[in-house]
Amino acid sequence: MIRINQLKLSVGHTKADMKKKAAKMMRIPEDKILSLVPVRQSLDARKKNELLYIYSLNATVSGKEGAVIKNAKNVNVVLNTEKPYRFPEHGQEPLCHRPVIVGFGPAGMFCGLMLARAGFGPIVFERGERVEERKRSVLQFWQGGELKSNSNVQFGEGGAGTFSDGKLNTLVKDPLMRNRKVLEVFVEFGADPSILYKNKPHIGTDVLSVIVKNMREEIIRLGGTFYFQSCVTDFRIKDGALKAITVNGSEEFETDVTVLAVGHSARDTFERLLERSVPIEKKAFAVGLRIQHPQRDINAAQYGAAEIEALGAADYKVTHQCANGRGVYSFCMCPGGVVVAAQSEENTVVTNGMSYHARDGKNANAALAVSVDPKDYDDGTPFGGVALQRRIEHAAYTQTGSYRAPCQRVGDFLAGKP
Repeated sequence: MIRINQLKLSVGHTKADMKKKAAKMMRIPEDKILSLVPVRQSLDARKKNELLYIYSLNATVSGKEGAVIKNAKNVNVVLNTEKPYRFPEHGQEPLCHRPVIVGFGPAGMFCGLMLARAGFGPIVFERGERVEERKRSVLQFWQGGELKSNSNVQFGEGGAGTFSDGKLNTLVKDPLMRNRKVLEVFVEFGADPSILYKNKPHIGTDVLSVIVKNMREEIIRLGGTFYFQSCVTDFRIKDGALKAITVNGSEEFETDVTVLAVGHSARDTFERLLERSVPIEKKAFAVGLRIQHPQRDINAAQYGAAEIEALGAADYKVTHQCANGRGVYSFCMCPGGVVVAAQSEENTVVTNGMSYHARDGKNANAALAVSVDPKDYDDGTPFGGVALQRRIEHAAYTQTGSYRAPCQRVGDFLAGKP
């Protein structure tokens, strides 16, 4: 297969335009091209009057590929050497018990699917509700209902990302093609195939909830078992090995293999692990706020026009290194999205951002975060960072006396004005 890089086309181009340009770059007739598959698509918006898509494509052609590449005399026409992801080989020694997965966010979902397809029949414990029930609980909470501490925007089937747009971009290198495999699995279970090549792919909260359900049903079909509203509360460890887990404070399950896919908010789990002498160390993280702007303003800044139908809602990325060494950056940018309350503990408030697949809301929002180092919160325990988070979250709650997030105009914030 031939890889074509740096193929540039104007926004609004057709498939015929792409085939014509590919044939020109390979210096072959168009009818010699058997297929063209986009691998990557990014937008070059440096010239607002000339917006371009830049593609990498996989091409199959009639005739010998080596001859085509040699004749093209183009550094951007090369042999594609990427190989598909392969699941690691596993041992043949039988397990005493089926493997257990704690948590069914992204890590738990893919761990469960891969183990199920390898014939291991995993058992999944998720403290929250099924995604169908979880959506109803979250909607009721947003309308003034009670907070369910184990099933909310942060906890429940699908994890926190279920209510956060389903953005899939990462800066991690991918020599083993694992990232590609993740995208392929999402498409298999209902995502738009365009996520396979878009530079910043996203699924959308509305579509992602369906995909999560589909993945669960596939794991069950392959022999997996799910327990919802089942919080793992303790671990029985003997001679340095895990022997059993306790669920909901009472029921014990024997196991010798457990994957903790608990995410970043399962503070009770972390505390219990430390009590059971499992090594835990503090790490740097980031805290910040959500900033919201009219989407038309972001479009105008990025595209040169408030609306360009072919492009949809624009996004942005901001990074800055302060003189004192701290990094400030945007995170989880949601074009055409909304800011939502996302707490998981009583009397606290945090915020999250989310978008639906269409990204057609009137506002854009993003987190603006500043790096926090362990020396900023060292209290002699591994949980100083958690204590700092709780102080900030509780202070936000006291500002309103409710689970609604406090809000302020940017100009007032910068001026120090309430």
